[in-house]
Amino acid sequence: MTTHDDHDDIPQLRRPEDMPPVTDQASLAHAWRALMGELGFASPQLWLLFLDGDRLRNLLKVEDVPLDPTDRELAGVRSLLEPVADRPRSCAFLYARPGGPGRTPGDLAWARGLTGVFGAAGWPVHLANDVELRVAAPDDLAQAG
Repeated sequence: MTTHDDHDDIPQLRRPEDMPPVTDQASLAHAWRALMGELGFASPQLWLLFLDGDRLRNLLKVEDVPLDPTDRELAGVRSLLEPVADRPRSCAFLYARPGGPGRTPGDLAWARGLTGVFGAAGWPVHLANDVELRVAAPDDLAQAG
């Protein structure tokens, strides 16, 4: 799924407890659009959206992450999430970077590295750039491997 930046597509940002439930990939993409606002990034970023069941709890945005993740960065994310890795809690990931559409090797490396951090219960990783928001599809992940 690709979502182009259009002011009409940006859902209203609300308090986490007032946001619609996140029940599937489409509602997760909708939540990302509300949280990000307009597309456009000054530096590469990693966004972590913590959910309790289907309700948004917290958002953590880490700025100035590398364009290509190292094992150290990915291990740091795993370590950060260990205390919340049990159901009904979960975490969704968005890797965002400045630049145009398409998938870069770094985009795919982040998607592959973040996929499975929460095991089978995890959400699909989303990728964003200055032009689009998209889910990292299984074909994307296969390219990264």
